[in-house]
Amino acid sequence: MSAIPKSPAAKGYRKAPSGEPPSADVDGERGEKAARSALKVLRAACATLLYLVAGPSLIFLNKHIMVEVGFPYGAFLSLLGVGTSAVVANAALALGLAPSEQVAAMTAQFYAARVAPIGLALAGTLVFGNMAYLHNSVAFVQILKAFAPVVLLCLLFCSRLERATPILVASIAVIVAGTVVAVQGELHCSPLGVAIMFASEFFEAVKLLMMQILLVDRKFGAVEGLAVMGPAAVVALAAFSAASEDVADAASKVAAHPLLFAAASLGGLVVNFATNMMLAATSALTLRITSLVRNISVVFVSAVVFRDSEVTGLEGVGFLLSVAGIALYQHARRFPTATLGSAAGDAARAARRCVPRAAPPPCCIQDSGLMASGV
Repeated sequence: MSAIPKSPAAKGYRKAPSGEPPSADVDGERGEKAARSALKVLRAACATLLYLVAGPSLIFLNKHIMVEVGFPYGAFLSLLGVGTSAVVANAALALGLAPSEQVAAMTAQFYAARVAPIGLALAGTLVFGNMAYLHNSVAFVQILKAFAPVVLLCLLFCSRLERATPILVASIAVIVAGTVVAVQGELHCSPLGVAIMFASEFFEAVKLLMMQILLVDRKFGAVEGLAVMGPAAVVALAAFSAASEDVADAASKVAAHPLLFAAASLGGLVVNFATNMMLAATSALTLRITSLVRNISVVFVSAVVFRDSEVTGLEGVGFLLSVAGIALYQHARRFPTATLGSAAGDAARAARRCVPRAAPPPCCIQDSGLMASGV
């Protein structure tokens, strides 16, 4: 007698409820996971692209307004951008589009003692940052921005909020050397412009330092931060503009070029939005690396594409040296216990990983995130 074949259930197979193969559910889950992963990559790519485009676009637009339009009013120009961002941010909080718990719990005394000084420092950063473009080229200003970590670290060392480790001191030395070389190589260097840019970096470092000290017990969201810091900066910028600028002439030029100034006002909002999008879609490290790449691209576009800047070979060498110092600085911040030896070892291992080997299939190659804030 022939053996009766066993049913699929007897063999241990699970019968699909809909008659589909047993792997249909697994394939569906994999498809959903792949779709979510693709959407995440797309979101990160869009955020990165917006961040790379928004900041440099605002830089060149502000340069055009201040130099070509003849608008030498850095405080007034900053006031338009900060004011727009503050209004939009507070409107978002009022409509419940963003959390506002920290703002609701804030008292007038707290705001005057802790937030107002930070707003004042923010105003100084923006005013002197815009004024620097009146005296130096876009490319040279971007090169000088590489000096910002040095100013911040010096203030942190003086306030004893940071310990002067050998690797941090080495990063400072490399950035200083690169900046000195770049300044020596600049053909049209304005000492006043350099001093103004360093003043902007000093105020930025003071702002970051005060945020670390005064707001150590508070954590504002992205929109909350704009809503809180914005009004204080607006008051400081308005006072500075009224005291040192021809407000009537500034207002008449704004009225003569409404679309141009509207674009500049909205540009600051877009830059803040792009930075927050980038942080949400990637990471702080990715933002820093992308920011460094963005600064390099601005130097390249200014010198090669727009040709409004002339970068000499010596200046380029100084800039690359400063970039190397910033990379060392970022490594030290990411790994506080790192030493110069370990940093060199990490660099050597990274170089070895770049040696060509048998290439994996294209589907196996994964894109790695490559670095905020502001313009």
